[in-house]
Amino acid sequence: MEDLTQWVQYSDHLFEHAVRIAVALVCGLMLGIERERKDKPAGMRTILLITLGAALFMIMSNIVTVAYEWPVETRVDPSRIAAGVVTGIGFLGAGTIIQARGSVHGLTTAAVIWVSAGIGMCAGMGYAAMAFFFTAIVLLTLIAMDPLRHRLARLGNRYELLVIAPNDSLVLERIRYVLLGHDVHDDDVELRVIPEDELEIAFVYFGYGGAALRLLEALARIEGVHGRRTTSE
Repeated sequence: MEDLTQWVQYSDHLFEHAVRIAVALVCGLMLGIERERKDKPAGMRTILLITLGAALFMIMSNIVTVAYEWPVETRVDPSRIAAGVVTGIGFLGAGTIIQARGSVHGLTTAAVIWVSAGIGMCAGMGYAAMAFFFTAIVLLTLIAMDPLRHRLARLGNRYELLVIAPNDSLVLERIRYVLLGHDVHDDDVELRVIPEDELEIAFVYFGYGGAALRLLEALARIEGVHGRRTTSE
């Protein structure tokens, strides 16, 4: 009889919990699609699972708190479960950060993972409007800020860079990936075939401080590629 009573109490909130999960699903899907389009390590499935998992933990914290007749002095504190989610998601975010020879990549992806967990927690607590609001802010930051970043970069120093690479399709794809990661687009790149079956890749790069040097170092890590900075102004 006690189990039946608990099930009735739970079923009364079943639709409410389903709505919260649906909100987390939609928010995670929107963020995940944006990450998937940019071919980031944490794509659609990862972000979706993060928001769903965070929402599930918050729903379960509410169920555990109210579904059982705990003595007041031993009652579960739902904020402790939320704190556990925040701590655990930090380890997942750290796993997306790649450090190699002094360069760090994946910080934005780690930040998206962190804020996705927060959005999932909002959905799990029933704050659907807040979850959608912050999802919109994150999408605005990730998408609308790209043109602004490009404009700000154009205000920096202008470098004409040149690298020599083997005439190999796999190497060219790796070079293109590095260039896109540093906001160098195909329209700014010029390819010329030179003797010994090599390619001369010339492009213009805008940046501040040692940005051009970091770009050359990233290119130099590709086997068979070497480069130099030709001019700057």
